[in-house]
Amino acid sequence: MKKFVMISVVTCMYIILAGAQFSASAALITLDFEDLPSYGALPSGYAGLTWDSHWNYFGFSQSPYNPSSGNMRIYSLNYGGWIDFGQQVTFYGSWVATADASPDDPYGQEVYWEGYLNNVLMYTSASLYGGDADWITVSWENVDRVRFVSTSFNHFILDDISYDPDPVTSPVAEPATLILLGTGLLSLAGIRKKTH
Repeated sequence: MKKFVMISVVTCMYIILAGAQFSASAALITLDFEDLPSYGALPSGYAGLTWDSHWNYFGFSQSPYNPSSGNMRIYSLNYGGWIDFGQQVTFYGSWVATADASPDDPYGQEVYWEGYLNNVLMYTSASLYGGDADWITVSWENVDRVRFVSTSFNHFILDDISYDPDPVTSPVAEPATLILLGTGLLSLAGIRKKTH
């Protein structure tokens, strides 16, 4: 019985300390643009980020460019645009609504996100096509810039852009955790040796 209690205590201590060491703090940020006035050019440095100068916003009704939440959304006076985070982040994607696509509609388009680290393309999302309104959801770790790409000039909106400013890093075991693990393993070896 003593052996079982000892093993249980050591195992529980290890799990608690290891869990505390390797747990990540999520600080998800979702930009919904609701703090902006009715329409205009997106302010330089909005939300502490660097934005392509072609980004604009509006809050009035204009179907099919419906936001995911609230009234505000952004669009680009270009074939997409970029956002520079100024640090490595985990990027989760955004809500996207595009113009209707049909054989008679020249504004049907393909839209998608690209993720970069130090100006090197690391990721490309799945695409949405003209007439779609949906989430482009990704989970890109350690990007410092994202670029929204559209094959049609300015016929899309974005809303609820989501990211975590805490970059994902590989956990490194601290010495106390390694000492605890070693002590637990030695205890188990000692108990096993006594029984044989």
